[in-house]
Amino acid sequence: MFVLSTILHAIYLFLPAGSLGVFATKNRATLKRSIAGAWISGTILAGAILGAYVAGIGGTVSFTQIGKAIYVAVGLMLFLKLIDHLFKSLVFRLFRINQPDISRWRVVGAVATRVIIFSTFALPWVMSAVMVYRPRVVPVETPESILRIDYQQVELKSRDGIDLAGWYIPATTHSAITAIVCHGLGANKASMWAILRSLHDAEINVLTIDLRAHAESGGQLTTFGATESNDVIGAIDWLRDQHAESSTRIAAIGASLGGAAILSAAAQDQRIDAVVTIGTFDSLPQLAKDLSDQHIVPPINYLTRWLALPMASLHAGANLSAVRPGDQIDKIWPRPVMIVHGANDEIIPFSHGKNLYEKAFSPRISVFTGGTHNGIMDDPQVIEKIIEFVLQARPVPVI
Repeated sequence: MFVLSTILHAIYLFLPAGSLGVFATKNRATLKRSIAGAWISGTILAGAILGAYVAGIGGTVSFTQIGKAIYVAVGLMLFLKLIDHLFKSLVFRLFRINQPDISRWRVVGAVATRVIIFSTFALPWVMSAVMVYRPRVVPVETPESILRIDYQQVELKSRDGIDLAGWYIPATTHSAITAIVCHGLGANKASMWAILRSLHDAEINVLTIDLRAHAESGGQLTTFGATESNDVIGAIDWLRDQHAESSTRIAAIGASLGGAAILSAAAQDQRIDAVVTIGTFDSLPQLAKDLSDQHIVPPINYLTRWLALPMASLHAGANLSAVRPGDQIDKIWPRPVMIVHGANDEIIPFSHGKNLYEKAFSPRISVFTGGTHNGIMDDPQVIEKIIEFVLQARPVPVI
C-alpha cells in the first residue's frame, strides 16, 4: 500500500509541472484546452474546499496552503483526464469505432459506455482524495483571547516523527491530573472551547493538540486514526518530559477522529489512565457504508461503499479498512472508559456509540443524549459528567 501510494503521489506531483511544459511547447489546440480545463477545474475545486473549511471552522489559510491545495487539485484533475483517455481508447477499440462502416448506434453505445465506466471510477476517486487531503486552517483565537486564561504554545513530535502544535493550559493550582484533548476531522485545537474552559475551572491541566494534517501541525493527509494514535502517544511523551509532576494521571478526551486516535493510543500505551470519546465511530468501514446509504442515492451509494475506502487508503498510504476502534477498546481494561454520543448525531450514527460501549469492559460509563454531532460538545450537562469522570476515574484493581 505504501509503495502504491508513493507512486500515486509522485504522479500527482509531476503532472501539474509537466502539463505546463507541454502547454508551452506543443501547438495542439485540443491538448492545450484540456490542460487549461484541468487547471481551471482544479483551482475551482481547491477554492471550494478551502472556502468550506474556512466558513465551517473559521481561521486563516496561508498562501502556501492555498498553493498546495491548487497544485494537488490540478494534479488530481490531470490524472483523471489521463484515466479518461485510457478508458476512451479501450472502449473505442472494443466497439471498433475506427471501422469505416461504423453505425451511429455503435458510436452512441461506445460513448455511453465510456461515460459510465469513467463516472464509476471518477466519483469515488475524487471523494477519496477529498476525504484524505487536509488543507490546514489555522485558528485565530487563543485560550487567552477567548477564555482569558494563560497558556503555552508548544511544539512536539508524534511518536513517528510528525511535527505537532498544541496549547498547554496549566491549572491555577498544582494538579497531578492532565487531560489530553483531541479534536475531530477538519477541526483543530480551538474547536472545543467549552470543554477546555470546564477542565481549567476544575483545576485540571490541559494539553490540546492539532492532529497531523490539521492547523499548525505537519502533514497534509489524514488516516482517520490509523496513524493519529502516534500523535497522542507523542503528546504523552512530551507531558512526561516537560510536566512529569503535573501528569502523574493522564486522561484522554477525543471527539470523532480524536476519539478514534485516543482509543488506539490507549490500547497501546498504559500511561493513559482514563478515556473519554465523544461522537466516535466504532468501525470506519461500517461508517463509510452508513454514510453512503444515508446521503447518496442508489446505485451510486454502492460505488462509494465498495470503492471509496480502498481508494482513500491508496491516497493515505494506510489500510483504512483496518481502522476499527471498537476492536481495540477491550484492550484498555482495567482503565475506565466513558462513551459520549448523541442520538441525533447527523454525521456518525448513534449505533456506533452504542457498539463502542457494548464492546468496552467495565469500568465503563455511557452518556447518551439527544444531542447532535457538534452540539453535544457544548452541552453543559455532558461536560459536567466528563469533568466528574476525569476527576474520579481510576483503574479497577487487578488480582
